Amino acid sequence: MHLNRRQFLRAAGSTAIGLGAAGALSACGGSSGGGSPSGTLTFSVWGSDAELAAFNTVARAFEKQNAGTKVKVEQLPFEQMRSTLDARLQSGQGPDLFRVTYNDIGIYSSQGVLQDLSATIGADSSAYIDALWAGVQYEGKPYGVPHHTDTSAVLYNKQHFAKAGIKDVPATLDEAWTWEEFIEVAERLKAAGLGATPFGVNWQQYAAFRWFNWLWQAGGSALGADGTSVTLDSPQARQALAFTKSFYDKGLSPKNIMVKTSNSPDLVFPSGKISMAFAGDFLLPDLTTRATTFEFGATYLPKGPGGAAADLGGNAVAVTSQSKDPDTAAAFAKFLAAPENMKLFCEKTTVLPARKDLAGQQLAYSVRPDLMPVFQQQATAMPPALVKLVTMPAFSGVNDALVQHLEAHFTGGQTADDTLSALTAAVQKAITA
Repeated sequence: MHLNRRQFLRAAGSTAIGLGAAGALSACGGSSGGGSPSGTLTFSVWGSDAELAAFNTVARAFEKQNAGTKVKVEQLPFEQMRSTLDARLQSGQGPDLFRVTYNDIGIYSSQGVLQDLSATIGADSSAYIDALWAGVQYEGKPYGVPHHTDTSAVLYNKQHFAKAGIKDVPATLDEAWTWEEFIEVAERLKAAGLGATPFGVNWQQYAAFRWFNWLWQAGGSALGADGTSVTLDSPQARQALAFTKSFYDKGLSPKNIMVKTSNSPDLVFPSGKISMAFAGDFLLPDLTTRATTFEFGATYLPKGPGGAAADLGGNAVAVTSQSKDPDTAAAFAKFLAAPENMKLFCEKTTVLPARKDLAGQQLAYSVRPDLMPVFQQQATAMPPALVKLVTMPAFSGVNDALVQHLEAHFTGGQTADDTLSALTAAVQKAITA
């Protein structure tokens, strides 16, 4: 029998309960459960070199303050993080804690594989940005510690813009290109004979949910105000589908930077093969290292008939119910989000803080501090209804449907009717799951 991801994790939750019941025996005869040996925490993450270095810096500081405790920061490839973690949890071999997207934390918390952190951070609820605090909640309890957020903006090759005669680039969110202006810029780049395709959008695989930016920019939505009705089959959704499909129809975006591929814009942009890349702020350290033959700037996502809209990015830290030392694991999760440690992490990795007391500060970003104000402004355009949608416990099924059906519509001949019907069914299933 094939188990979907939700069923698979439910089995992992049952395993966790069994391990908990057997806990009293572990002192006598040992245990084959998850987590790490006494005194050592395993913290599973994905991330760039800058992120790994920052995590390890904070881990060493925690060890210094907690004699006898060691923190092993375990790096997993992002594209394998879900499958590897799910398999370990299902077999009872989960880590003590792990990095988790706000989009994914709901499915883990709803299936019993995470620790309730109310006793650790419940009193700190007002310290975090409201949308991020809401993102780690399940049935009124926090199952993760908000660590940071990030969002997307448009990076552009200054050399290509100069050759195409494009001089005016939006300097504020209010000045962001309209959809029509953005397409005009892309067509000018295409006509300039640069040997590059105008742009690539970062909606690959787990990030397919970023298509919803365009839906909200069109003035559409996926859920009604009641949170139980699906509103995807609308003129605005059809407009968003038609507009995003035109990227490929008009040759403005490469067909090898598609929804199902792992070939994301940030991998191609440093080569000069695309002139603009939709990318998250967390990629700036890596891009600055690799894009050495041209200067690049940043500007805002285009705004549609419905205005500006940006995706909720970033991650939380969660403690598994399989940890042998959940109290210390929870303490480390809280330590990661302490003001001085969150500030260090954000400054070293060019991401945005999850704490209210840091959000208004001028952080000393170590890489491209000149570009970070663009991302900071862009992050103010995250629609609350979109945040609520992407943090639903069963949202991963919606994202999977986007992967399958957007690509089928963009280049596979699937109609808008069939695409919206499939996406509507996926959202309805997520609501009732």
